[in-house]
Amino acid sequence: MTEASVSRRERKKEETKERIFRAAVELFRTKGFEATTIDEITEKADVAKGTFFNYFPRKEAVLGYLGEVRMQRAVEEAEAILSEAQPAREKILALYLDVASGYEEDRELSWFLLMESIQRELAPGEDVHHRWHELAAKVIARGQDSGEFKAGVDPRRAELVLHSVFMGTLFMWLKCPESMVQDLDLKAEIRERFDLVFHGLLA
Repeated sequence: MTEASVSRRERKKEETKERIFRAAVELFRTKGFEATTIDEITEKADVAKGTFFNYFPRKEAVLGYLGEVRMQRAVEEAEAILSEAQPAREKILALYLDVASGYEEDRELSWFLLMESIQRELAPGEDVHHRWHELAAKVIARGQDSGEFKAGVDPRRAELVLHSVFMGTLFMWLKCPESMVQDLDLKAEIRERFDLVFHGLLA
């Protein structure tokens, strides 16, 4: 088998996966995640049911893939932010607000996305989620080196505290009744709560 034929086959597999993914997300947004069946996804994507399982072992895995795509984008944004000339405090806030934007894009799916994200973050091994947390911890470490943050605090532990605050804020926003969502600004809440933490980190 030639390299060109292998490349074509891999490209076709990626195209099939993307078609299934796009069909599933469209149905999730129009019908709701729980109401959408795998049969409906395969019909819309025009693939056999077995083909679906070749790429996604369960319906939730589609959301996991969506989360991976978004986190890869967040990692790229984090790498760009890391190289910018601005205070570490502003950088770490920008990293988390960027992730928050992804949840704001799909509030209807965000609860299910969050559950998948938590499972992936708790899983052993290296993936895009762990890479993002490494970059966030690096921002804090550089802030310590510059004297902006207190020295002697493990930057990974400090980032874990910020992440816990972020997750708590996100949970509150996602569980807020629809009638109250318009009065609850997710990013403003994150800024306010991070400010409280920063007062404990600032030198």
